[in-house]
Amino acid sequence: MAALAPRGEGLLQGRKPGDRRLRVERPDARYLRYARPGTVVATPAASVPRGRVGHAAFAARRILFGRLLATAQEIEERLPKWKALAVFSSDVMSSVAYATEASMFTLFAAGTAAFAYLMPIAFLVVGLLALVTFSYRQTIRAYPGGGGSYIVARANLGTLPGLVAAAALLTDYVLTVAVSVSAGVFNLASAFPALHGVAVPLIVAAILLVMAVNLRGIRESGSILALPTYLFIGSVLLVVGVGVARVLLGDAPHVTDVIPVHVPVQSLGVLLLMRAFADGCSAMTGTEAISNGTPAFRPPEWKNAQATLVAMALVLGVVFLGVTFLAGVAGAVPSPVESVLSQVGRATLGQGPAWYVLLLSTMGILVLAAQTSFADFPRLASILARDGFMPRGFAYRGERLAFNAGIVALAALAILVVVAFGGRVEALIPLYAIGVFTAFTLSQAGMVRHWLAEREPGWRRSAIINGSGAVATGIVVVVFAIAKLALGAWVILVVVPTLVAVMLLVRREYARGASELDVAPDLVWGSPVHRRRVVIPTTGVTWDVIQAVRFARSMSGDITAVHVTDDVAAGERLRARVERQLPGIRFVLVESPYRNLVEPLIHYLEATARRDPGSVTVVLLPEHLTRHWWERALFNQNMHRIRRALAGREDILIAEVPYRACDTPRRQRDMPPRPRGVGDHP
Repeated sequence: MAALAPRGEGLLQGRKPGDRRLRVERPDARYLRYARPGTVVATPAASVPRGRVGHAAFAARRILFGRLLATAQEIEERLPKWKALAVFSSDVMSSVAYATEASMFTLFAAGTAAFAYLMPIAFLVVGLLALVTFSYRQTIRAYPGGGGSYIVARANLGTLPGLVAAAALLTDYVLTVAVSVSAGVFNLASAFPALHGVAVPLIVAAILLVMAVNLRGIRESGSILALPTYLFIGSVLLVVGVGVARVLLGDAPHVTDVIPVHVPVQSLGVLLLMRAFADGCSAMTGTEAISNGTPAFRPPEWKNAQATLVAMALVLGVVFLGVTFLAGVAGAVPSPVESVLSQVGRATLGQGPAWYVLLLSTMGILVLAAQTSFADFPRLASILARDGFMPRGFAYRGERLAFNAGIVALAALAILVVVAFGGRVEALIPLYAIGVFTAFTLSQAGMVRHWLAEREPGWRRSAIINGSGAVATGIVVVVFAIAKLALGAWVILVVVPTLVAVMLLVRREYARGASELDVAPDLVWGSPVHRRRVVIPTTGVTWDVIQAVRFARSMSGDITAVHVTDDVAAGERLRARVERQLPGIRFVLVESPYRNLVEPLIHYLEATARRDPGSVTVVLLPEHLTRHWWERALFNQNMHRIRRALAGREDILIAEVPYRACDTPRRQRDMPPRPRGVGDHP
């Protein structure tokens, strides 16, 4: 034991005379943990970037987004039902703030008498909501690992229907963020009219805020979202409860001092009613979110997801019917300066603290309604990336186990849409919901195919439920296409096929790359390399060339420095210097009378490779690492051209040897003198 620890270093004495143990200290223990033979595990310290700038950026990210989370901690990040309701229902709950108003805005073109159709439209929407809720309960049971429309449609209907569902959902998620946050800022401006002039900057800032919250991880976003979500639900239930009670007591609330919006006059007809119904169906966007995000629930995932889905649908149905009823009774009208929900709340509760709480909580949940999209868009993008239909960067989790690429991409696209449409909710609504109902239809049709194929217990009842849902949502898609085509729905009919084409193109490129690089599973690559030749393109005896020579000597004894030039005299002077300063290195001068410096080198390498087909030529490219970014255009240009010309060849391997010249003077002082040989000059 003492021989293993000279002078007692690392040798620890136990309580008894013969009780000794050796303490093994590993200098790399801070960064690497040895798990088992052949396996090491990186510690959090190993993820800290080197250098002052990288370390400062890492520290800033820790302050903003929190500590690093390991993959094994994913189970700890899952959500209980009360948090999951806040995360996945904020979108569908927030639609109460604009769905009724959207229908009223359409009907208002035919006059306030058309508001008599509000309640029948609301009952149709709630009935459709109940049917879709029961349908998605079946989906959650059949796909406990996450039964999004893309997964269900692709598994049961084929790749193309699956991609159509995915493209429709991705588009709708972007519009959900844009519509929800724009409506939230509009409700805030209802209480503080001065904010109307800075609406777009406020919308952009709110989207960036939600993005930052989601980059911290799903559990923390659930904690942050819980308060405004439940505050909004409580405020709206208070408005509905007080308003209905006042109606029953004969003291119905009445809206006053409202400036109505100006809309072109239209006659009341089937097309107008279809448009009003389509606008009201925007209350259902986000219903599929719980089915998509089933893996985010705590075990048992599918049961918790089903219970949360039912609770969400019940609250939404009650609140939507209540707000629509009170809007008609109180005489609310669409206004450019005050939302319908604000009018109902003011007439019911008075213009006091409760009204301000309602508006602030409405603004909060509308902004945070984007959370549903931020939870589902990155997850769907990661699944598409895993299947090869989107860039692979979307499949990777970030430091907080969030899909960072999808989160940032969603925020950027939503901001682009908001700026393009000026943050106007009435301009965005016609584009809204058609995508999600397309996904509903494909998902439920896929579930019918699933039950017919699997024939699990109770499959007939489940097939009838999903079939009814598919038919109902399919009819809604047709209604959307007819009623909203001229109002902007044609944009979605162009965007979705374009996205599908792009995803198929990405898949084709990945498949082609995989086929080119694929190695047969029965191939055993064990043939030895009998000879290795190292070639170093050389422009002079410089420190970057010396660094390449050091690397070459660790690989082979056959090293050649090649210099291509149109100045033979200068080339011969370089030969003498190489032979004097780099003994043992063969020097080849390639004369280029036509002043091309790269192609002659390539042909020389090809010729030497053909003369000795049993050998491998390794080309080491000395690379001068610059101090400043703008110096990159001044150095290494020929080396980059050589690398591009040789890349992908079977008989020639390329390696770059970087060298940073910041400490060259010290190195020259510290270099030991070389024994003087024959031909050396004093």
